[in-house]
Amino acid sequence: MVSTCKNCNKKFIGQYCNYCGQPAHTHDINIAYVWHEIQHGLFHIDKGILYTTKELFTRPGHSIKEYIAGKRVKHFKPVAYLIILSTIYVLLAHLLKIEFASGKADITLNGVGDVKSSEVSDIVTHTIAWIKEHYAYSTLILLPVISFSTYLAFRKSKYNYLKHLILNCFIAGQRTIIFIAALPILAIVKNKEAISIIENLETLLWVALMTWTYIQFFDNNKIFKNISLTLLSYIYLFIQTMILLIAFITAIVLIYAK
Repeated sequence: MVSTCKNCNKKFIGQYCNYCGQPAHTHDINIAYVWHEIQHGLFHIDKGILYTTKELFTRPGHSIKEYIAGKRVKHFKPVAYLIILSTIYVLLAHLLKIEFASGKADITLNGVGDVKSSEVSDIVTHTIAWIKEHYAYSTLILLPVISFSTYLAFRKSKYNYLKHLILNCFIAGQRTIIFIAALPILAIVKNKEAISIIENLETLLWVALMTWTYIQFFDNNKIFKNISLTLLSYIYLFIQTMILLIAFITAIVLIYAK
């Protein structure tokens, strides 16, 4: 049956326009249509998120490698996946009134004019608090740094920098799932020392999962070589973080010294 496309006015045969992809049949905008779209959208989001999450905790490196190779139909897009999970994390943390273990930064400055170390310490402390409160933004900001670390460590794997960004975006989503799962426990525990222990356990778990992901993803290497390169990526990350932190503190000092 020949149809006329309502979008580009071309004539075509089939369920979709051969020129612009518009469906042959469109529904009137009414309550039934809106309800159908809501159900359709939620179903596909749930399906994609659940599938991607399952893959990231059963065969993380292999599934990410397949995604980069082009096997993407069932997966949720990595950046959207991370943003949605980060938003869920922030909302739940706010609703549950989670108190994170965070101490005041203690910085000593010598010979820097009239700059007070307490003022710089306050800014650094507030910055750390901002990072925790704005998890989605801070994660996206740090992704390029983390990805550059793995790119340097695994540069012989011949994956370009953008592919490392995708890899670490999925890993950040994996980490966010762990943090979300820990929120109910943190909501119950009120002792700061216990909270600190839980946060340390979270860190150990996601570092272990991240290492496992790298081992699977770079499966052309022997397992011990992958472990050593993963450790090297942590060293690169630490160096970059220290450089950025020093640059940040120096910038604050210079601003306050004026």
